[in-house]
Amino acid sequence: IYEQCIFDVIEQAPNRKSKREGSYLTIPVHRRMDLAQPELLQILELPFDQAQYCVCTPDQWKMHFDRIFPPSIQEARVSGQNFPSCSYYKSYIALASSVSVVDLVKIRHALRKEFDKLAWAPWTSGDRMWGT
Repeated sequence: IYEQCIFDVIEQAPNRKSKREGSYLTIPVHRRMDLAQPELLQILELPFDQAQYCVCTPDQWKMHFDRIFPPSIQEARVSGQNFPSCSYYKSYIALASSVSVVDLVKIRHALRKEFDKLAWAPWTSGDRMWGT
């Protein structure tokens, strides 16, 4: 689920206003599957030709983690952009729906350990993986 999440983060990266202008990503489409690995988000060299960034407080970092991996299925988004269409999110919600609350806490703890290794993550909003 975690590695699929990284791939989905890259796949959902915003495009320019005109589709002809393409993505802000500097990774060619045919290389994204190979390069969309956790290591890509563990370095500060962003794979975009333009980006706006913010250094998060610990509370903001937790907020983004909770949006990407909701603490409960009740807090999961079933509508909106990005999240519901992502493969990792569908798998995560299916898993969260099939385990106990205690097990979900353990799963999220393991995911958080990996998430905390990242140097950057998308600036999420309530219904979007990428706030623009």
